[in-house]
Amino acid sequence: MRLRLSNAMRRTSLEQLRERTVTAAECQATMNRIRAAASGEILKLPGSLAGSLAGKDAAFIEMFLERALHKCLQTLSRPEI
Repeated sequence: MRLRLSNAMRRTSLEQLRERTVTAAECQATMNRIRAAASGEILKLPGSLAGSLAGKDAAFIEMFLERALHKCLQTLSRPEI
């Protein structure tokens, strides 16, 4: 009885470990998505936006950029279809 209980606990522990493990392929795919979003033109401010923010209050610009970053992070966290 004790041996069965011990084996069941080990199996449960291994199952939980498998569920929490991130494969190298999953990690690589996530890094590629982050790299694509963080490079190139995506995070650069267009000239028209930079011009419209010129002369604005620093707090306003900070709030605006925080919202834009938050929106980008939400887009990244959605699973790809």
